[in-house]
Amino acid sequence: MSLVERYQAYANDFERTFADDDWSRLEQYFTADAAYSTTANGMRVEGRATVLAVLQASVSSFDRRCRTRTLVTTKGPNERGDEVHREWSATYSLDGAPDIQIGGLERAVFAGDRIQLLEVTMAPETLSRLMSYAATYLLPRTS
Repeated sequence: MSLVERYQAYANDFERTFADDDWSRLEQYFTADAAYSTTANGMRVEGRATVLAVLQASVSSFDRRCRTRTLVTTKGPNERGDEVHREWSATYSLDGAPDIQIGGLERAVFAGDRIQLLEVTMAPETLSRLMSYAATYLLPRTS
């Protein structure tokens, strides 16, 4: 199985996990010392359990609170040595709010057939727009 095929299997299982919240199915895709990094806000965590917990928290705090989520790959995935790269775009809908579309890059660095580093990059202005949207439409309002 090529790294792109392995990455695609991970991406498919991520979508299944998004639907049923069974995060244990994703363990097989990460090394024990895996890291997750997002350059948009400088976060980096290490360890498979921590990576999966952060992914779950992210999905629970934003994606699942939206009425709809449409995620598409806009370029790739492409294999470059021991890495797989893809560009993506996501559109989120909330009741009573305009849709928001964001995009970014994902890089998966493999050690064998497991992801050792999963890195998500969004432009600073994309992250700012997303944070503003979340603050306006998702955070509790105080009177």
